[in-house]
Amino acid sequence: MSRLTRHPILVVGMIVFLVVIGLVAFRLTTGAKTDSVKTRVITVGVASPIRQDLDIRLGYTADISPYQVVNIFSRVDGYIAKLHVDKGDFVKPNQLLVEIDHTDYLHAVNQAKANLSAAKAKVAQQDAVVRNATLTFDRMQTLIKDQFVSQQDLDNAQVNLDAARAAQDSLQAQVKQMEVALAQSQTNLAYSYIRAPFAGYIAERNLDTGAYVSSATASTSTMSRGIMSLHDINTVRVLFEVVERDIPLVTVGQKAELRAEAYPDHIFEGTVTRIVQALNRATRTMTVEVDLPNSDRRLKGGMFARVEVLVGTHHQALQIPIDAVSRLEDTQYVYVVRDGKARRVEVEVGARSNNRIEVIKGLRGDESVIVSGKDLVHDGRPVQTQPLNAVKHET
Repeated sequence: MSRLTRHPILVVGMIVFLVVIGLVAFRLTTGAKTDSVKTRVITVGVASPIRQDLDIRLGYTADISPYQVVNIFSRVDGYIAKLHVDKGDFVKPNQLLVEIDHTDYLHAVNQAKANLSAAKAKVAQQDAVVRNATLTFDRMQTLIKDQFVSQQDLDNAQVNLDAARAAQDSLQAQVKQMEVALAQSQTNLAYSYIRAPFAGYIAERNLDTGAYVSSATASTSTMSRGIMSLHDINTVRVLFEVVERDIPLVTVGQKAELRAEAYPDHIFEGTVTRIVQALNRATRTMTVEVDLPNSDRRLKGGMFARVEVLVGTHHQALQIPIDAVSRLEDTQYVYVVRDGKARRVEVEVGARSNNRIEVIKGLRGDESVIVSGKDLVHDGRPVQTQPLNAVKHET
């Protein structure tokens, strides 16, 4: 029997020893490769901070509203005889929109004219009576001096004159009443022709020809839709809510820029026109209004928009690309290149403008800040640098 078969424990021990040696050699080989990967130099895109004026803007979502909106009602009762406009039509001030059946109102005007003529005729007739009573009274005053008439006759003449004048005043008052009635009937007739109070577009038409309308609807229901709706969009209002902490920054007259989803490549310019000097108790926000000229009428009521208000300027602010800034919990930091290695630097940032952000603390302004590839480096790692535009072109 061989020595190996006589000592099986020795054989097992040798096998274990060889396995251990192999594992150690494998780990050493693997570790060397890992180290070589970790020490590989990568190329990063860098940019230098710049100093220039930075506009401070507050951004909000907003709704676009017409400058004026009115629901058209009828001030008289009747059936709609004719609609002169429809949805989408542009109308001028005082343009005829709707005709209410005015047959009854025309008859009322003619009746009022006839009543006025009759009242004036009665006044003319009474004028003659007054003149006759005046002549009689004057004659009696002359005759009583020679005692041709009695005092009783003079008194009767005075009474007749006073009665004639009183009747004259009553008839003249009736004439005035008839004139008022005629004016009212003419006004009602005019109201049967509904005209545009201002220029704008017909946004809604809610009734058709033949529908009955009542003046009582307009006077008792401010929420009623009316016959049609007229929108003035030559200027539009942009309403947005400012949070409480930003209220001191917003003032009337500040410039504002608006971007609408319908025109993503166009910037509309306006000014802060009105500020509601009270906060909404539910949201703790304050309503601010910006008026925008809209002579080409591209902006429509109901559009959704993003508005930015220019509230100030930081002069010669130190700025870097916003993509260079990383965040870890409450800490913000950037990587800069020093002596061929990436170095982590904590920074304090301020306002943003487009793709740049202001650095308040942490940088001097002469560093090379890593923008592209910052997620591949750590503090102390060797790097090669290229201008940011060149790295983007390679990729």
